[in-house]
Amino acid sequence: MRFFQMNKTLRTICTIAAGVALTGCDVTNPGPVQQEFLSAASSHEALVTGAGRRLAEGLNSISYTSALISRQIYPGGTTGSLGHSPLEQGGHLVPGGDPGQGSFYNDMIQARFIAESAIDILTTSEDPVDPDVLALGYLYAGFSYRVIAETWCETVFSEEELGGLESSTARLNTAEGFFTTAINTAADPDLRMAGYAGRAQIKVWRGDWAGAAADAGQITDNMWSFSINMDDIDPETRNQLYYANEGVPYFAYSMLFTFYGGNTDGWGDPVIDGILPVSTSESKTGIPSAPSYSLDSGDPRVPVIATGQDYANFAVQGFGQVPYLNQDKYLNGDADIELASGAEMRLIEAEAAIQGGDGPAGLAIIADLRTSYGLSGDINADFPGAAANAVQALMRERGLENWGEGRHWGDQRRWGLDPSGPIGSQNWSADVMATLPDFESTSTLFENPVYPRSVCADVPDSERNSNPNVPASG
Repeated sequence: MRFFQMNKTLRTICTIAAGVALTGCDVTNPGPVQQEFLSAASSHEALVTGAGRRLAEGLNSISYTSALISRQIYPGGTTGSLGHSPLEQGGHLVPGGDPGQGSFYNDMIQARFIAESAIDILTTSEDPVDPDVLALGYLYAGFSYRVIAETWCETVFSEEELGGLESSTARLNTAEGFFTTAINTAADPDLRMAGYAGRAQIKVWRGDWAGAAADAGQITDNMWSFSINMDDIDPETRNQLYYANEGVPYFAYSMLFTFYGGNTDGWGDPVIDGILPVSTSESKTGIPSAPSYSLDSGDPRVPVIATGQDYANFAVQGFGQVPYLNQDKYLNGDADIELASGAEMRLIEAEAAIQGGDGPAGLAIIADLRTSYGLSGDINADFPGAAANAVQALMRERGLENWGEGRHWGDQRRWGLDPSGPIGSQNWSADVMATLPDFESTSTLFENPVYPRSVCADVPDSERNSNPNVPASG
């Protein structure tokens, strides 16, 4: 089942909590609420909702930007509204960041701060506290730490004013504690399962494979999920991966040249016989046909569709106009983004088995999960050569399961993959590479060694310039 706690609160709570105004209500902003009123029972839900709102905003931007960098989507050349700079389209985030990167950094730091502030206020309040509201605060705090750890290499965590840089994974034990307390606090079983799922994700990053598998095993329903609410009420909470490709005027990216969309004549025009009619440049001719996983397998997790739109909005440097294929996972601006799911828990169990040296057991879990979607349990049938390499099978399956959820980029760093490698998604074997779309060679935008593909986001200049304990970007 899906959890829509934020769907209610974002639309109905009009209180200002921790200095954060929740939009979408026809009221006049009364300004900051006095501190003594924040502990009142009437403020509790709004305090927690403020943390969820900031988490939604940050994850929304991260999911879109990281999809470009991790090669889950191919840029269409858009640099304006709902677009990215050419360097970002090529996968490179400039040290210190641009205003967009600073925005989602601020969102995530505020999400963590607001959640922890809400916890402090609720746990010291003299008014009665709804255990599920408090548990949701612990969950938002834990998931904020998880998103930060997966997206940045370094960040500022210190509770002291103007703290210095720390590894983004330095506080995973804090996140684990929040999830444990959520489990012990919640009355709602969905919130307890979200606590186990979040704690399993943290234990994966800590390398506690036995603990991760044990927590993952608490969620037995593969269809269960815990999602952060995206809401069309304003641009900050509107699902960006949907809206950037919604249609006129937005066709900002394509699924072409990705593992999911391939480069094949199976889609018909404008991709004809594996040759793209977008450029006569010698460097663009003879691009080999490669299969589309989504078209060939029918996997419901990453559906890709041809819409009748020939090209994305603009053009990619050194390539030209990009033939347009759209994703069909997010169908509207209200499409929620999963924070955790039962299916992901199966993949955590599979990875734990593989890490423990039992590749066949890991592959068996993956096969069972695939058959639950009506797909072939023979992984080798869809992934040539994968049966001989359980690690590759696991990497691919996580990329499918968590597409567009801001997870794949962090997985690539966690696995230590070479960011300059072909496609950048997995360490493909040579025989598999021969059958896959070639992302990098389509344009020098992706090949330039001066601007290598980034492995994580950087602390933005907005933090560096205002905090004397954080050095300037190098």
